[in-house]
Amino acid sequence: MVKVTEKPLSVNPLKKSQILGSVTAFLGIDGCMPLVHGSQGCMAFTKNFLTQHFREVTPMQSTAVFDIATILGNDSNLFDGIKNVIEKQKPKIIGLTTTGMTETRGDDIKGTLFRFREKYPEYDHVQIVPVATPDFSGDAETGYASAVAAILETIVPPRPECTHIDKKRINILAGMHLNAADIDWIKRLFAYFGLDTFILPDLASSMGGQVTRFYGLPEEGSELNDIRTACCADFTIAIGKSMEKAADVLLEKNSVPYKKFDTLTGIKATDELISWLIDYTGKPVPEWAKIERHRALDAMLDAHFSFGGKTCSIAAEPDLLYGLGKYISEELGIKLECLVTTAKTGSFESLKAEHVIFGDLSDLEDHISESDFVISNSNAVHLCKRKGLPLYKAGYPIKDMLGHFHRNFIGYKGAMQLAFDLGNICLEKDIEKSH
Repeated sequence: MVKVTEKPLSVNPLKKSQILGSVTAFLGIDGCMPLVHGSQGCMAFTKNFLTQHFREVTPMQSTAVFDIATILGNDSNLFDGIKNVIEKQKPKIIGLTTTGMTETRGDDIKGTLFRFREKYPEYDHVQIVPVATPDFSGDAETGYASAVAAILETIVPPRPECTHIDKKRINILAGMHLNAADIDWIKRLFAYFGLDTFILPDLASSMGGQVTRFYGLPEEGSELNDIRTACCADFTIAIGKSMEKAADVLLEKNSVPYKKFDTLTGIKATDELISWLIDYTGKPVPEWAKIERHRALDAMLDAHFSFGGKTCSIAAEPDLLYGLGKYISEELGIKLECLVTTAKTGSFESLKAEHVIFGDLSDLEDHISESDFVISNSNAVHLCKRKGLPLYKAGYPIKDMLGHFHRNFIGYKGAMQLAFDLGNICLEKDIEKSH
């Protein structure tokens, strides 16, 4: 059972706002400008946060709503913000994300966009995707999921407009917990099976470091035309429980069936995906995947002496928490002491742990007594120092480490890397105890 802590404030926050999640999703689309409808501070904090995490250019704009506009409640700031972005940046898509300020005021964003279209028909060629992401509810993962669902709801036409269904085309809805290396692994696997994949959002292409020049708009992410033709795909794969909402949009609106994988971390989860691909295509397992699986099993065998009697605690968003927790406890044999997450969603409730808490990092600190190490983001550094515990970094933000976005957490390769990384942490602790 999940424990919900009742506190008047968050002492050491784990949760990030929905705005950050929705902006992250929009950054994974080619030519999409995230536009934050709120004060400049709402955008500045998000921009600083994501720049530290990705260490890449993070384009975004703000409607710069100020106190008088907030009180009067007119449309001028939003109209001017959209006009300025279209005229100066020339985006293909605008990802319009709301904030706690405008949501509390009760702005009717869809009604405002309708009036904008009536007043400025010359801007009809630019797609505008509105998504409600108030700071006071949900977390970054729910904001990300809402943005992906809104993209499909707004841009994808009804299925009858598709001239034919492409049997080799698969939509892949990538959860926020996936790194660039994870997305690249998925692309490689599906390409071997002869499938044409459309990944939404494709943060590996836009924020993975392959764009080598300054840019005012995200480049090389998911293409607008691919989004529009998502209704012509034969199937959809949703990676992470949070992506179920977006997959439902394509199912209900366009009759595109889907399969959801709550996690692809670990041998068992990866076997399930590859078994599905074999059944779907009739092709055998690629030789390189067999080699990766053997190496992952060998890594687990090499490290298993270090895992004996070990305990860990995890603080992360629901999808990441579930994937890591399931692999660590069920396949590596490490006991889970305390799990802390940011939203009452996901499959993490099925994990066997002494404490499962919807709370913050102070809750994690209060409930750790036997853990040998902690898995969380960079904000857990100080509590780990106070507890004298190693920190294995995962999630958002990772601001004090280079190359995190190119670490593998899924597939056989991810299973191998996690076994080695966590095995080394446990091995080092054993060596320290023996001295």
